[in-house]
Amino acid sequence: MTSTLVALVRYALVGVVNAATYYAVYLLVLDRVGYLTAHVIGLGVAMVVSFFLNCRFTFRLRPTWQRFLLYPASQAVNIAATTVGVVALVTLGLDERIAPLVAAVLAVPASFLAARFVLARGQRRPAVVVDPDPATLRLRTDPPRRPVAGR
Repeated sequence: MTSTLVALVRYALVGVVNAATYYAVYLLVLDRVGYLTAHVIGLGVAMVVSFFLNCRFTFRLRPTWQRFLLYPASQAVNIAATTVGVVALVTLGLDERIAPLVAAVLAVPASFLAARFVLARGQRRPAVVVDPDPATLRLRTDPPRRPVAGR
């Protein structure tokens, strides 16, 4: 599997945990504040959980304050898409308890690309190179160095 596909699978797994977090918070506050405010509160809590899980598990990165502060920007696409989706689906008659789940699924591909762009930007992806020496038959994750003249 390619590293992007592996990251996408991990992102989907984090998405399941994130959706459960969002939905639990959403249902917990829904009766007190209404569906749109519950949606915003759920997104806020889920975004913090998502940040840490995506850093550590999806992209294998150390969480930093800079990444934490930039992460909401990566989720702007997700927030816009799910908010418009929730409002549109509820307006079309879908139950307000189901609408957020449908809207979240529809936003996944764009959300993954935005999160990867913000969290992993500047990270060098090592190229996998097969060692040309058939005696060793090993894989290296960096290109072979050129010999220095005179050594």
